[in-house]
Amino acid sequence: MMSRIAYVPHILLSTFVFMALGCAPKPSIEASNVLVTPVTYEYQISLKNKKRQPAKQELFAYLEQNRYALQVHGAEIKWQGKEGKALANMARQWLLRQGTPSEKAELVSSSALAKNSILLSTTVHQVQAPECAPIVIGEYHHGDDGCTQQVMRWQSMVYPDKKLSGTPRLSISSPNTQ
Repeated sequence: MMSRIAYVPHILLSTFVFMALGCAPKPSIEASNVLVTPVTYEYQISLKNKKRQPAKQELFAYLEQNRYALQVHGAEIKWQGKEGKALANMARQWLLRQGTPSEKAELVSSSALAKNSILLSTTVHQVQAPECAPIVIGEYHHGDDGCTQQVMRWQSMVYPDKKLSGTPRLSISSPNTQ
């Protein structure tokens, strides 16, 4: 019992020495200042001489080339005219077969487009982050520790816009609401 009581002051003394030398961990790391910018990509296809096959080939070449971005971020598909509506429906069905959620593959009639044409519009949120100072080994807690990790975390997010304050972070759907 005596040795345990004599040992406690040594632990407290060593803790205070470490804190005085600056070896104790800091309570928090400042977050990086990031800017999340929505960037909209648009691609328009018009039927020439009422020939659907060349327009269809062009449409599916675009869809295949941008498969990943369209699966993740979806597209708003605007159409004008009978042939445009047919192409828009084909594009939407292709997106749904690739796994794009139905709410991210939206069809919209637009009188602003040329007759018999479609416009695919995809919005991607891109992160712009500050440049971090180089890390110097042995100089802990001097400067912006954790900056590089924070920037890499933000840049690796698929939906960084959902992490911003004021946006819903959780959506719950029940079988009755679908």
